This record gives sequence, structure tokens and C-alpha cells, in this order.
Amino acid sequence: MAFRRSIPQEELRARLTPQQRARHETTYQASRGGHFPTPPKPVPGTPKKPREN
Repeated sequence: MAFRRSIPQEELRARLTPQQRARHETTYQASRGGHFPTPPKPVPGTPKKPREN
């Protein structure tokens, strides 16, 4: 049986690009009981999507 090398989280995080880091970012929400993905932020100047009925 071979030994498995564990990779530290800091090393994995260092390999990510800033875009990948932003995509996988989470925030802690106590009311929901843990870490959840950050909702996308609105970009200034873009119109809201029309709702389809």
C-alpha cells in the first residue's frame, strides 16, 4: 500500500488564478448554518434582466 501525500490548502489556493478564486469564494452565514457561495455582485451600467411570464 502506497502512502498518499496530502496537499496543504494554501498550496492549492496559490495555484488558482484570481478569477478562479472569485468563482469559488464563500461567505459564512450563521442563519443558514455554514459557508455558502457568494451571490454575484451587480455590475454598474448593466440593465436588469426582464422577467418572463
